[in-house]
Amino acid sequence: MKKNKKYKVAIIGSGKIAIEVDNYSKITQPATHAGAFQLHPRTEIVGFSDIYKERLYKTQKYFPGIPVFLSTERMLKETRPDIVSIATYPNSHLGLIKLAIKNKVKGIVCEKPMADTLKDAKEIIKICRGGKVVLLINHMRRFDPLIREWQKEIKNGLIGDIVQSTCYYYNGLLNNGTHTIDLLRFFLGEIKWVRGIINKETTVSKRDQNIDGVVGFENGTRAFLQTLPKNYGFSSYYFYGTKGRFLIKNAGYKIELRKLIENKNYKNYYQLSEPIIQKGRLRSFMMPMANHIVACLDGEEEPLDTGEDGLAAIKIVSALRKSAKDNGKIVKLN
Repeated sequence: MKKNKKYKVAIIGSGKIAIEVDNYSKITQPATHAGAFQLHPRTEIVGFSDIYKERLYKTQKYFPGIPVFLSTERMLKETRPDIVSIATYPNSHLGLIKLAIKNKVKGIVCEKPMADTLKDAKEIIKICRGGKVVLLINHMRRFDPLIREWQKEIKNGLIGDIVQSTCYYYNGLLNNGTHTIDLLRFFLGEIKWVRGIINKETTVSKRDQNIDGVVGFENGTRAFLQTLPKNYGFSSYYFYGTKGRFLIKNAGYKIELRKLIENKNYKNYYQLSEPIIQKGRLRSFMMPMANHIVACLDGEEEPLDTGEDGLAAIKIVSALRKSAKDNGKIVKLN
């Protein structure tokens, strides 16, 4: 086993999700790629790269003593990392992953969305397979121990057969909506068809519009996607089953379980109980990501959020956009 091996990590990108620790509360630290790998006992950050010099000045303030590079290729050649963590714009991911594989990295953590086109996403999967590289897409809630634990419980029938789900997201279908789509697939399986309509009232960017919609799963479940204005800044997920309701709320930090019980006031009617289980607290979603990539490289775990999962999310985004463009027409997925 590789229990004593320390993995070298290179961080590509030095924006908010990569390094800017002061954007987050102490309770949710580490909340960045660099923060997680700096704190992990089995990883060592050996370099940062960014195309913007002013960002690298800020990087040196947060992480003094660690080399910074304007050239990612130079960084990879000089530092020879085992893991590359990519926290840049989606249209740059393919080129950076090609560089990483050329320099023989063992693992790649790629920030979501995996790419901004289906073509790039498919190429990423192909070259990572060819390079025998562990690829994780950072839909980070998949790695969280609490959410993983309850996903198994729900899959095992805790609330019976799930018949409906309603979810809320904000700030763009490709940007934040991919988190929602990925978590829905994690709990409910593969999506068979979608319908979507643009919500102009909640949309911030015309390049990545908010789309309200409904998605149908292979098991017959339907999930409704609802969008909120950017200032809401949260997401939540309601799962209604034949035996009760499961709720992931406060952006994923808390979960709540209510059972279906007889209504004492109306014969032959039912209602939800008061919460019988409430768990969760503010915590880091990034640290489980670092734990998971290390466990995968050690050979102890299989990747939880693969390139195929990243591709599936982008396919569903594309289908919802196509449906919205066609005035809500149903679009089927292969």
